[in-house]
Amino acid sequence: MGDFMAASLRSPILPLVALSALLVCAEARAQAIEPGKEGELANLIPPEAGARACFGRVYDKAHLKAHPRQQVTEMQFRLAYYIHDPDEFFPKGQRNYYFEVLARLRGHKQPKPFSAMGECSLRDDGKSIFCGVDCDGGGVMVKRNGDGKIMLDLEALGRLRMTSDCGEDEEGGIELSSGADDKRFLLSELPVSECPAYDDW
Repeated sequence: MGDFMAASLRSPILPLVALSALLVCAEARAQAIEPGKEGELANLIPPEAGARACFGRVYDKAHLKAHPRQQVTEMQFRLAYYIHDPDEFFPKGQRNYYFEVLARLRGHKQPKPFSAMGECSLRDDGKSIFCGVDCDGGGVMVKRNGDGKIMLDLEALGRLRMTSDCGEDEEGGIELSSGADDKRFLLSELPVSECPAYDDW
């Protein structure tokens, strides 16, 4: 899984309507996590600058044969705690949990995996973790599953918007839906050597 590389979207010149939509999205994102209110997120990674964890799985031929309608052949989930520089609104720096999902799909021969990025936050119960893509790009629910594993639940929201390359526009992207055999993914924690820092995604 070491060749999984993240990508940032290019910013082309946009018409006014699209630009307005982006501004709305910018206001909706970056939901700060107050210190001491990390809840279940802190059990995945501590609220410390630079803290991170990665989980992944490569599905073998036997599994894929037994689940012929499963689209995902390889998946990785990255989570990082990030402290922004202090500003007038957050004198000690805004705190966020950022995530990235990387996936390779059956029948797709792209050189790089599809990628989805965004932020993780807590539901009202303080225990359920939701990780969503900006601008209604869908998302996943994340739950610890013991023994250094997590369960990634795609069925809860039903879709995840993913793109193929930071150097390309979203025409090369896909909507990964839960479908028949892509509802939940049990992922194992990866070694630190296979878990890049947030700035290197």
